[in-house]
Amino acid sequence: TYLLTYLLTTTTTTTTTTTTTTTTTTTTTTYYYYYYYYYYRTYYVLRTTYVRTYVRTTYYVRTTTYVLRTTTYVLRTYYVRTYVRTYVRTYVRRTYVRTYVRTYVRTYVRTYVRTYYVRTYVRTYVRTYVRTYYYYYYYYTTILYIYIYIYIYIYIYIYIYIYNNNNNNNNNNNNNNNNNNNNNNNK
Repeated sequence: TYLLTYLLTTTTTTTTTTTTTTTTTTTTTTYYYYYYYYYYRTYYVLRTTYVRTYVRTTYYVRTTTYVLRTTTYVLRTYYVRTYVRTYVRTYVRRTYVRTYVRTYVRTYVRTYVRTYYVRTYVRTYVRTYVRTYYYYYYYYTTILYIYIYIYIYIYIYIYIYIYNNNNNNNNNNNNNNNNNNNNNNNK
């Protein structure tokens, strides 16, 4: 029996500042590996089971601020990726069974804020892969091959747009006030 667990985390932060721009970038990557290996053998039976789970998560945040005269821009990006992979292999007397499962989850969120309007982007990707392989060999004379492949792809895209009409309302109010003043003067 063999067991191995491996975890790695890396974080990087970069800041750039100029006269009108400040940019901060932070990247965090986490790797997690899990291996399980089981081997059993007798005179007539050979069995091997191999299980592997692989999880990867990437966290990415970037914030950029621009200050030019009276206008302020804020750009923030949030990025998360997760990978899950599982391998199962079993050998029993010339019978080979392999199962491959992969789950891919990606979340992308972007927020853009400006003086007059707000935009928010939300994107979610979900991908699932399921693969099964079955091989059977009997004395090298009879070969039975069955291949099953299932692919599931789910794509979810959400777009949210928020527009602030405060300026338009203010303009309308100003126009109404001007009209009222003109009417009063005419009277």
